[in-house]
Amino acid sequence: MIKVDGLNVVFGSQKNAIHAVQDARFNVAKGDSYGLVGESGSGKSTILRAIVGIVDSWSGNVEVNGQKIGQKRDLASRKFMQMVFQDPFGSLHPRRTVNDTLKEPLAIHKFDRIDERIVAALEEVGLGAEFRFRYPHQVSGGQRQRVAIARALILEPKIVLLDEPTSALDVSVQAEILNLLAELRQTHGLTYIMVSHDLAVVGHLCEKIAVMNRGKIIEVINAEQLHNGSMNQDYTRQLWVASNGYDREALKSFKDF
Repeated sequence: MIKVDGLNVVFGSQKNAIHAVQDARFNVAKGDSYGLVGESGSGKSTILRAIVGIVDSWSGNVEVNGQKIGQKRDLASRKFMQMVFQDPFGSLHPRRTVNDTLKEPLAIHKFDRIDERIVAALEEVGLGAEFRFRYPHQVSGGQRQRVAIARALILEPKIVLLDEPTSALDVSVQAEILNLLAELRQTHGLTYIMVSHDLAVVGHLCEKIAVMNRGKIIEVINAEQLHNGSMNQDYTRQLWVASNGYDREALKSFKDF
């Protein structure tokens, strides 16, 4: 469903150039969930933005559903692939109701039965029709993220890109959102790419996980390796230890890679 080959993303030029992503390569099969993990600034979110078309300063090859895509996207491409952002408050317009937020993409893509689709989308993410005319500040963080997920799914995409969708939420709410995403993936046959700095979160949803450091994918592990800690790279093992909680002794042995 997704093939990335030799993806490079550079911001700036000449001596001020920042090589945010360097020669990234991976494949995601239809219906799979693929994780990208690493510290802040490792380039994982930049990969998502390049794939979805937010960032256009990239080179390399990206194929979606067998079709090579470029920096500019048409409406059909944007409908096929949607994104859920990290901050559920920042990604929703503060002066638009939930109804307005969900109605806009339907109008752009000329869907019919708009009211019916809005109610169905809210119910599918665990919110009722009573949320339609509330503003973002009138709902909780977890509910806002459910609205953001509904906005992504209302166009019936086949691919959903998840940019740290639970990092701004309480731990108990994180589990609810992850379970919802797993259920929606199963129901709709969705393909996911999920970005996170937390191996445990990605391990809940993804079969394969690419570990990034300083713009490069340094290792790809599977769910079993994540479970038992059998990684090849020291950096990956360090991330794994960090994801298991604070450990004073382990912290003393950490290196700057």
